[in-house]
Amino acid sequence: MNLIKATACVAFCSITSLSHASLIDFTGGTVHHFNGGTAVTDKSTNYQEVDYYVEDGVKFDFIGPSGTASSYNIGNYYGIENDVIHGHWSEGPYGDMESIFVNMLDGSAFDLNYFKITSNTSNGGGPASGNEKVYLNALADGVNISYSMLLPSDDWGFNGPNAEIFLGAEFDNISAFSITYEASAVGFGMDEFFINEEPTPIPEPISILSFALGLAGLTLNRKKTH
Repeated sequence: MNLIKATACVAFCSITSLSHASLIDFTGGTVHHFNGGTAVTDKSTNYQEVDYYVEDGVKFDFIGPSGTASSYNIGNYYGIENDVIHGHWSEGPYGDMESIFVNMLDGSAFDLNYFKITSNTSNGGGPASGNEKVYLNALADGVNISYSMLLPSDDWGFNGPNAEIFLGAEFDNISAFSITYEASAVGFGMDEFFINEEPTPIPEPISILSFALGLAGLTLNRKKTH
C-alpha cells in the first residue's frame, strides 16, 4: 500500500510539474490590440497592431509606438496555417518595433530553453543579407541585461534555414528576456518557445497517470503471487 501511495504521489507531482512547463506556439492564446480589443489565435488569421500577446501565462510585449499596421503581428502571418510572432523593426520601412519583452504574468522566474527563428532579414519578404544584428538578452532581475547573444540571420518566412536556438544556463532562472536590434534589421519572426521544458514533446499528464497506475497494478500482482 505504501508503494501505491508513493507511486500515486509521483504521478501527481509529475502532473503538477508539467503544468508549469510551456510550449508556446502562438495558437490558442489571446491577442491584445492597442485599441483594447482582443482575439484568440487559431492558425487562420494574422492579427496586426498587437500591443501584447498572452499564452499559458507567458506575455510577449511589443515595445514601440502604434501607427504602422504591419509593425506588430501575431498569428498566421506567413499564410500557411502556422501561427507565429512577427514584427518589423523601426529601422526599416515597414514598422516601428523597438524591442520585444517577454516575462511571466505572475512575475515568476523561468528557464528559456529553445525557440525557432522564422525570419531575421534586412530585406523585407526576402533573403537575409547576413549582416543582421539582432540580439537575444537574458534579464535575470527582469530589468538589467545579464547575458546577450547575437542571433543568426534567417530568410523571410519558412524558406529556411529557420534556425533552432538551443539555450544554456545563461537563460535559466531569469525573470525576463528581450529581443533588440542594432543594425541591418527589418523583419523578425519566431515560433515554438520551450519554457521550463526541454525541447522535446511534452508528455500528456494522462500518460504519466496511466504509467503510475500500471506500476501499482504490477506491485499488487507480485504481492498476490508471493
